[in-house]
Amino acid sequence: MRMSSLPLAVVACVACSSKQPANRADTSAPAAATVAASSTSTTTAAELRRVVDSLKVKYIDAVVKGDVAALNGFYTDDAVVLAPNVKASHGRAELDATNAAMLAAMKFTGLKLHTDDLQVFGDIGVETGTYEQTLQPKGKTLHDNGNYLAVWKKQSDGNWKIYRLAYDSELPAPKS
Repeated sequence: MRMSSLPLAVVACVACSSKQPANRADTSAPAAATVAASSTSTTTAAELRRVVDSLKVKYIDAVVKGDVAALNGFYTDDAVVLAPNVKASHGRAELDATNAAMLAAMKFTGLKLHTDDLQVFGDIGVETGTYEQTLQPKGKTLHDNGNYLAVWKKQSDGNWKIYRLAYDSELPAPKS
């Protein structure tokens, strides 16, 4: 069964800054997370990767606890989320409503996120990765895995938030 309501977002709300592009793939292992950086520094893919990795813990915690407000804080006000088998969520109001409905309809008992690649282009970061999740809609336990593409955007306060997110399940589509 294809999952239509994964709140994937591989983290944001980070204090990094970038004025110059750094077109480098991050292939190094993640290090200890550093959330704050000087507002005059250039963000590299490795630096953004450390921040993203550190915030995955907070994101997963929000999802598993069903904390809608915390989950919604990872996105920009003009974010767009493209999920399988549902209408896209455009902007704060739609995203807030979608996340609230999703977390009310099912309990997430496990979520793992893995960043495969992260590129930085000035104030934009592009992340590709995979996910695994366990959730319980209507009493059934479902296991799902898939892929995602997250576009991060540096905010005026130096934090990074998810600007665009698209994800898909690797499970077969439901039969009509």
